[in-house]
Amino acid sequence: MIPSRRRRFNDAWTAEGYGQVLGAIVEAAGTAPEFPVSETPVFFTRRFVDELAETGAALIRQLDSPNLMAAASHAVPARFSGPNEDPVPQFVQVDFGLVRGADGTLEPRLVELQAFPSLYGLHRMLGEAYRDAFALPASLGVYLGGLDQASYDALIGSAILGGHDPLEVVLMEIEPRRQKTWPDFAITERVWGVRAIDTSAVRRVGRELFYDRDGRLVRIRRIYNRVIPDELDRRGVELPFDYRDDLDVEWAGHPAWYFRISKFSIPWLRHPCVPKTWFLHEIDRLPDDRAQYVLKPLFSFAGGGIIFAPT
Repeated sequence: MIPSRRRRFNDAWTAEGYGQVLGAIVEAAGTAPEFPVSETPVFFTRRFVDELAETGAALIRQLDSPNLMAAASHAVPARFSGPNEDPVPQFVQVDFGLVRGADGTLEPRLVELQAFPSLYGLHRMLGEAYRDAFALPASLGVYLGGLDQASYDALIGSAILGGHDPLEVVLMEIEPRRQKTWPDFAITERVWGVRAIDTSAVRRVGRELFYDRDGRLVRIRRIYNRVIPDELDRRGVELPFDYRDDLDVEWAGHPAWYFRISKFSIPWLRHPCVPKTWFLHEIDRLPDDRAQYVLKPLFSFAGGGIIFAPT
């Protein structure tokens, strides 16, 4: 981190400023967040952030392996595989933890990676909210890769919309207003015009899908998919269509990619930031120092089912 920035921010921090950050979320999303919001941003050097980005890109390049992709295809449950898959995923997230190396510098360690969208709308406004609330200098960047707000919005909008009218693109989720990610959904509609709808709101007519928008039936040409398969199965939600059907619709994030690039991929990766990882069926006994290990279900989301120090 940047110690001088850290000290300066801490010295100038006020509860009123933090309240302004929370208020900005309420104003943008129409509701208070149901999750903790950090009292502070983090201050990293541009060089370190670029190193993180390159490390993430290096791991993603390793995913372009015929052997891995062939194995990953077998990991996709039949009900989530079907036509209209993109040849590459629209979205890939790489999550890092940070540790101190032998010389005291920060180093990344892979936590997991997933071909599934993140909170692109909420992150966008939260960085700007910190800057406004605490009068942070413009020299402190919020966006990565040389982007600014306009180019970021254009890039994310292109990925979500795929060139379609926002009215004909929907963010599909299970009961979106009940999700903790609702602030991101609301901001997504505000910035990119894409409305969040419940899976049950989709209407199928032949090969086409529709939804009701303000009393008018509108054709769905592209789905910004935020449905987590693990939740779909756990809650026993019945969809008004089948992923295996040959529907006349595009996917911004086909559900099959959720399985193809996931914790399933980690044992295939070779990089100093990747902890040594095995599939459970590949070992015949647990290590003696179990406290140093963690057992993760391959396709759970948000930490579900993780066991520390497995017995």
